[in-house]
Amino acid sequence: MTCEETVIRANETEYEKDHGYNFEVPATVEMELVDPVPLRAMGRFNHEAIAVDAKSGIVYQTEDRHEGLIYRYIPNVKGKLAEGGRLQAMRAKDRKSLDTRNWEPQRTMEAGLPIAVEWVDMEDIESPTDELRMWGFYAKGCARFARGEGMWAGQDGIYFACTNGGTRKQGQVFRYTPSPAEGTAAEVDNPGKLELFIEPNNSNLMNNADNLTIAPWADVVFSEDGPGDNFLRGITPKGEIYTIGRNAMNTSELAGCCFSPDGTTLFVNIQNPGLTVAIFGPWQI
Repeated sequence: MTCEETVIRANETEYEKDHGYNFEVPATVEMELVDPVPLRAMGRFNHEAIAVDAKSGIVYQTEDRHEGLIYRYIPNVKGKLAEGGRLQAMRAKDRKSLDTRNWEPQRTMEAGLPIAVEWVDMEDIESPTDELRMWGFYAKGCARFARGEGMWAGQDGIYFACTNGGTRKQGQVFRYTPSPAEGTAAEVDNPGKLELFIEPNNSNLMNNADNLTIAPWADVVFSEDGPGDNFLRGITPKGEIYTIGRNAMNTSELAGCCFSPDGTTLFVNIQNPGLTVAIFGPWQI
């Protein structure tokens, strides 16, 4: 899956079509180009990343805006996203229009204290004026997040980073634990839970967390997109942060961190000049 992080509209000079969609990219294709078919039912907004819950087939989505929402897409047919589905956004139960950003002077989320959430249907999902998130927050009472970025499905939930969340706007990592009845009417009685997993407010530990992945040994690994040096760091299940590496080439952000299928190699991109590096273990698997 690739996500468009832009909502540029079609015009007479540069762009033939509207942008702001997700696209499926078949990994089995080798030589020929694939027709880009926008997955319109997944919504038109400033997409960043997605994660798929293997059990339900539901796709979760982040929105890279200072006041973005967290979305989920329930496909009509599991594993066949192009056949349509429902787009919903996260809302905290009993805390409508919750602002999770913890920007001063107000703190609304504390680490390690899960809250129950519900999901509300979104309308006008191709929002031509790019106001889907604002409508969701003000009219539907959805929760607001500070630049949702990387997202990954772990064994204990869906993890996602918010780049400039937190009191010092240096980053947060959240964990969403799906309901055992995720995506069905029964989830009302046993809702999913949202938890602020970590918010260090210390640039020596986290300086604008961006993309993230789950390591084979269950730690969260995230890359930074901050001013100055950018690091690749890990977070243990207990919330302890450690450093894996630093971009010694320049001050460009690190992105796209992920492990090889056998878990031996960690790949990461240096966005400028456009370089992918492979980091070999031994890892503590």
